[in-house]
Amino acid sequence: MTSGPSPRISTFRLDNGLEVVLSPESTSPTVGVGVFYRVGFRLEPEGRTGFAHLFEHLMFQGTTKVPKPQFGNLINSAGGLLNGFTRHDYTAYFEILPASALEMACFLEADRMRELDLNQETLQNQLSVVEEEVRVNVLNQPYGGFSWLWLPQYAFSRFPNAHNYYGEFQDLEAATVQDAADFYRTWYGPGNATLVLVGAFDDKEARRVVQRHFASVPPRPAPPDPDLEEVLPSTRREHERQDPLAPTPQVAVGYPTAPFGTKDHLPLALAARILTDGRASRLQRTLVRERALLLHIAGGPMYPIGDSFEFRGPALFTLEATPRDGVPTGEAVAAIDQEMARLAADGPTEDELRRSRRRELAAYHSHPDSRLGRLTALGVMAAVHRSPEMVDQVAERFSQVTPEQVAGAVTRWLRPERSTVLHWRPRAKGGRG
Repeated sequence: MTSGPSPRISTFRLDNGLEVVLSPESTSPTVGVGVFYRVGFRLEPEGRTGFAHLFEHLMFQGTTKVPKPQFGNLINSAGGLLNGFTRHDYTAYFEILPASALEMACFLEADRMRELDLNQETLQNQLSVVEEEVRVNVLNQPYGGFSWLWLPQYAFSRFPNAHNYYGEFQDLEAATVQDAADFYRTWYGPGNATLVLVGAFDDKEARRVVQRHFASVPPRPAPPDPDLEEVLPSTRREHERQDPLAPTPQVAVGYPTAPFGTKDHLPLALAARILTDGRASRLQRTLVRERALLLHIAGGPMYPIGDSFEFRGPALFTLEATPRDGVPTGEAVAAIDQEMARLAADGPTEDELRRSRRRELAAYHSHPDSRLGRLTALGVMAAVHRSPEMVDQVAERFSQVTPEQVAGAVTRWLRPERSTVLHWRPRAKGGRG
C-alpha cells in the first residue's frame, strides 16, 4: 500500500514570540492542538529538581477564568481527550477533539499560557501527588528507574544532565508559591513555546483563531539556553548500587551519543535496532538465545525515556541487561563489549540494515494517521530542533545510511572507554548496604 503526499506544513510567529506550526489534513473531522514548552527534566534550574514534572501537574489545576474541573470537562464534553507529558528538553500539552472545537481548545491553551491560578493549596496538593508518584513508580519498585534516573547521574558531570529528573524531595518540599510563579514566568511564556495544529481546518481560518486567542498573551522572552556540553570520557567508569527490592542483578551501560543532526546521529539510531530490537537482533540472538548469558537486553538513544529525535545535545545510548542466574554482571558487560566490537569491525549486513530501517521508521510513524502521532513529531522537531519540515524527511535520510556509516559510528561512540557502567545488585541478606 502506498501513502499519499505528506500534509503541507506552514509556520509563522506572533509578535509576542509564539511559534506556530500548521499542518492541515482532512482524512477525519478532527484536530490536534498541542503546546510544546522548551523546558524539560534537564532544563530545570539547580535547587528546583523535579519542577519540570511538577509543572506538568500544575498546568491542569486551572486559571482564574477556567477553574480546575472545567478545563477537562470542556474538552471531554466536546468529545475530546487531553493530556501532557515531560521529556528531557520539552514539556507538551495536547488535546485531540472534533474539528468544530478547535477555537475552544485554542482559547483554553492561551488562557493557561497567560495566567495560571497558582496558590498554596494547589501547590501543596500537587507536591503531594508528585511525591506519591515518585514513591509508587521509583522508590517502591525494584530497579526503580536505574537506567534513566541513576545512570545519567554517574555518566555526566554537569547539573542539567546529571541530576535526579524526578526531583529530590527536599527541593520539592522547599518550594513556595513564589518559586512556582517564577518558574512559570521564566519558562511558560509564548517566547519559549511552539503551538502546533494538525487536522481538519482551513489554514487562513486557523491563523485567525490563533491570532485571536494567543496574540494578546503578554510577551515573556525565552530564557537563555543552559550549557549542556560534556567532556567525553576516555576511560570506562563503573559504579554499583544495592537495591533492597531487586530480586536479581541488572546492569546498564551508557555511552554518550552523537548529538542530533551530526553525521553519526542516524547511524547510531539504526545501530540500536541492529543490536537490540527483536529476536533477530545481534544482542538478543547471541547473548540471550545462543550463549544464554542474559534473560533480557534492550536499549538505544535515551532509552527508555524518549527516542533518537527527542534530544538536542548530550544524551546516553543506553543498554540495560538482566544476566541469567549465576552470570556476573561483569561477564555480561564483557560479552556486550565483544558484540559491539564485532559490529564496529564488520558492520551490519544489508539485511540487518534494511530491517533496522523498517523498524525505526515503524516506531517513528507508529500511528501514521494519528493526530497525536503527527502532532508530537511536529512539536518535537519544531520546539526542540527548530526544523518542523524534518518530520517528512526522516525516511529519506534513513534510506541514505550505509553499513560503513553504521560501523564508523559504533567505532567512534560505542567503545568501552567511552562508557559508564552501573551494576544494580540485590542487597545481601542481613546486609545494610
